Amino acid sequence: MSTSQRIEKKSHVCPPSNAIHPSDRWESLFVYSFICKFTNLRHKVEGLESPMDLEDALMSKEPNSILSQVLANFIVNLKPQTRNLSTDQISTTVASVLAEYCKSSERTIFWNEDLKANIDPFEGLEGGFFTTDWDFKLKILRQLVELQLCHAPEIKATIDRAWGVQHNKHKKPAPLAPLDPSDPKSQESLQLQPIGQDCSRKRFWVADDSPRIYVSTNPWKTTATFQSISTTREEYVAIVENLKAATPPEPKKGQKRSKLEQSHLLLIEALENRLEAIDAELVRVQKVRKKIEQKRLLLAQAEIRQTRTRRRTKRPDYVYGNDLDSEDDGADEYTYQEEGQDEDEQDYMNGGARRGRSGAVATRRSTRTSAINANGKRDGSSDSGIWRGERRSTRLGGPDYSLDVEPSRKRARTEESTSSAQSTEQSLPPDNVGVANGVRVKTSGAAALKPTEVALEQIAGKKKSKYWVYAVEPIPGAAESTPSPSTNGHSIEMNGKDTDPWTNGHSNQMEGLEWNPSAVHSAP
Repeated sequence: MSTSQRIEKKSHVCPPSNAIHPSDRWESLFVYSFICKFTNLRHKVEGLESPMDLEDALMSKEPNSILSQVLANFIVNLKPQTRNLSTDQISTTVASVLAEYCKSSERTIFWNEDLKANIDPFEGLEGGFFTTDWDFKLKILRQLVELQLCHAPEIKATIDRAWGVQHNKHKKPAPLAPLDPSDPKSQESLQLQPIGQDCSRKRFWVADDSPRIYVSTNPWKTTATFQSISTTREEYVAIVENLKAATPPEPKKGQKRSKLEQSHLLLIEALENRLEAIDAELVRVQKVRKKIEQKRLLLAQAEIRQTRTRRRTKRPDYVYGNDLDSEDDGADEYTYQEEGQDEDEQDYMNGGARRGRSGAVATRRSTRTSAINANGKRDGSSDSGIWRGERRSTRLGGPDYSLDVEPSRKRARTEESTSSAQSTEQSLPPDNVGVANGVRVKTSGAAALKPTEVALEQIAGKKKSKYWVYAVEPIPGAAESTPSPSTNGHSIEMNGKDTDPWTNGHSNQMEGLEWNPSAVHSAP
């Protein structure tokens, strides 16, 4: 054989496992230990209290809350910005995250030696993550754990702190003090080491304070086996008794025990020391499971419980006319009402249910307009113009009050109005409206012109109004004069001068002309 020929090395491939349950696979211990050491899911996920709970979730073929929350936590560690983490979307999210990592050159457990590339595990998969076999679910969880140990920033920082790894050494940061071995984030706590080894070189593994014990052969060999041997406290105690029975005999005088014998004795001692912690853990888990069961019972009772509500009442009928052709709607029958008995009192005695009263005449529920006048009509009907002593609109049937007919009004209690009203009130004609100087004025009432007053047309520039009349009382003793045609009636000629009555004689230098507040009258 030529030396130039290179010998192709085969990669390290472990033989497939023949386990029929997740408890006999080392990946289940690997994933559960990661959950206990690097996350707080045991305190957050309801029902995840022991390795057996995780195994039962893997065996389920339906969407599981435990697996959903575990996957969501793993995805958030890898992709903090991920939002689609609900139960119905978590399968798609996991597939997209793994597809992204499979496209890289980093080898995963889905590496294909022939293609020299990773194969997308979800390619061609129907039904989603939860419908697959437990073996596939366990492989996905294992791959997600390995990716977190390599790429999750928080987990990498925890590992670097425990092992004292410092980045950017050129900056010479202050050295970090080693953590106490009892610290959950210390190197001793984060490492997954066997609790002991028996005389036959079998390793015993535990993940928490539960009675679960795993046994394996040398994990550094491809032919290593792995299985669980204890799940309950009785099985745990039986394992300890079997180890005691298999203890090698005492050595002869002058001889020492071998390392295997010493490790066997240390294993028995370590397992016996855990019995107290196991009992406390079993009590805690029992209380938690009892609370979960009570919660489920309450939820189940809440679904079937019928709460008491108010009495069912029919929808109120506000129609005044009753449908004679309709069938009986279950209302109260008509009861005789004695004479003099108030309608409201009768309604109260009947329980307030009067809508079922039968008869040819429609019943009216309001007693506001029940009185009938002399014409046989109700006072509140639209045929009457008066409603409670008030004038109603013509649109509602009231009389048409025209502006030509002036209703009686109260006169102002002034000296001028009383004197003028008394002198003219007795001889008022039917029509008390006249025309003076082309202006329509009243001839009676407080707004009537006095004999000494002159009505003027509206001042130029003022808005024309039919309700106001300007009147001027001339100087007593002076001759009354009519408005000058040249000024269109807006000034008065007195003493041979044109004077503006509104300037009080200041602008035209007119003496003796005073402004009288009563000179302005209103008339419709």
